[in-house]
Amino acid sequence: MKKAIISFCIAAIAMAIPQQLLAQKNENANHEDSYYLKGAVPEVNGKVVFSKEYSIEGMSKNEVFDKVQTWMKAHMQQNDNNSRVAYTNEEKGQLAATGEEYIIFSNSILALDRTKVLYQMIANCDNGKCVLQIRNIRYDYPNEKELFLAEDWIADKVALTKDQSRLVRGNAKWRRKTVDWVDDINESLQKALSGFAIAQNDGKPEETRKADAVTVVSNQVSKTETAPAKPVAKAAAPAINPTIPVAVVEKTTASEIVKTAEVVKPIEAAKVEEATNSAAAEQQIDTAKPVEAKQPVELFPELTADKIQASNGKMVIIIGEDEFNRTTMTANAGGYLSVRNGKKFINTMLTAEQPYQSLQQAKEYMVAFYPNGAKQPSVVMKCTNVTTEKPVQGRENIFTGEIKSVEIR
Repeated sequence: MKKAIISFCIAAIAMAIPQQLLAQKNENANHEDSYYLKGAVPEVNGKVVFSKEYSIEGMSKNEVFDKVQTWMKAHMQQNDNNSRVAYTNEEKGQLAATGEEYIIFSNSILALDRTKVLYQMIANCDNGKCVLQIRNIRYDYPNEKELFLAEDWIADKVALTKDQSRLVRGNAKWRRKTVDWVDDINESLQKALSGFAIAQNDGKPEETRKADAVTVVSNQVSKTETAPAKPVAKAAAPAINPTIPVAVVEKTTASEIVKTAEVVKPIEAAKVEEATNSAAAEQQIDTAKPVEAKQPVELFPELTADKIQASNGKMVIIIGEDEFNRTTMTANAGGYLSVRNGKKFINTMLTAEQPYQSLQQAKEYMVAFYPNGAKQPSVVMKCTNVTTEKPVQGRENIFTGEIKSVEIR
């Protein structure tokens, strides 16, 4: 009888141990995932937009711009693909790039689970600060015919349970790895602005690279809700360059993000020819009275960037005057205004899978902006095609139109 009781107790304990271990494992997993819950993936008007502001005391706008430009070029070049810095404007302190990188979910001898991530990167530089955005994120997963949108895979509504206390199993790896990937980019720029060598992906394991990242102490307090602290491996971080203190603001409000939409293509500096006329060369210039350069009058002042925010609607390209023989397409990757020499341009962006031949051949076309949910456009722009960069198959392409007339409804 005693043996039977002992055997029963042993069996009960043996059955209870796996359940306890499973419960403990789930509890540990939930604790580790706390960093990836509400607030980890910010959204603006239903679009996933990661944004981080850096405060660099004592650094001029041009110095910030130069550092960010050097970092952004190096980051895009290391991808060894179609990633590139698409636009720069030093006067306004703006840069924009399109990137392609791989996010690795798991890697073993038997299998490699990864996805290519396509994205836009925008930086706005000013005296003592920089705001970096990563947006329009899409995933090119092997053997899938269509690109996955971040809004459909990592947003709160699809990646979190109803009570927002846990990650949904099917979406968990996408959300975790995307947040980690954005963190790595932010840490790399943080390091560059702090005066250290620009961080490169040197093949080290992810956690090792994160442990080597520079720790930055913020001198500002964010008023918005912040995500829980991220669990990281303990490691001694290198000291910050004391001459360039950097503060990082983890959150940026939606209104601040909207202000960063306008990106301008650079103007190439004209080559200065040597003077050949001896009389002109010997002419003395009165430096006491400097000549003020005349600023060109900006056309269509009523057309401002806030009227055609890609996050607030869609841009439809219309090719052809004949109403019954037109070609229309949506700029799936968005678009934005730019200004150069007083002229305004509309830059529309086609995703890698969109056909571009009809737009490439068009000398003139229209771009209509439809606000979210609207059946009629609020802005219609007639444009002349001034695109200079030759489009490439399988790559995100940008087409630039000089705006000739505007109708705001």
